[in-house]
Amino acid sequence: MPPVYFKRGSSAPRQRRSNHTTPAQHMTYFEQVFAELRRHPEKIAIVRHNIAQFQAQPYLKKGLHTAIDRLLLVFEDDNDIELLYRQVMSDDNIALRVRRYPLIFKGIIKINADSVAGSNVDADLIKD
Repeated sequence: MPPVYFKRGSSAPRQRRSNHTTPAQHMTYFEQVFAELRRHPEKIAIVRHNIAQFQAQPYLKKGLHTAIDRLLLVFEDDNDIELLYRQVMSDDNIALRVRRYPLIFKGIIKINADSVAGSNVDADLIKD
């Protein structure tokens, strides 16, 4: 007797869902970061310093390493903040990967406890 196979689900191919969308909190954070960078372009050195700190770590996640490589390609040409803004805020895969790691832009803006009061983040963890 031949084996009987049962078909599971429909034969139509599944549509892929993008589960890597950037949360709204991160998007407002990035908008604030780039507004601050436009006001004070010298703070781009903080981003370079953060990237250097991440590169000094011996074991990086592959996604973070790729995000850093993409940002370094932007920095090779120029310290143009608008080019960096377009790269990070676009809707392509590179930008999604960079936006998964907002710590790359740590130290650009100061987050106080009042702005975090509505979220579930402990204010003591934000202090430097």
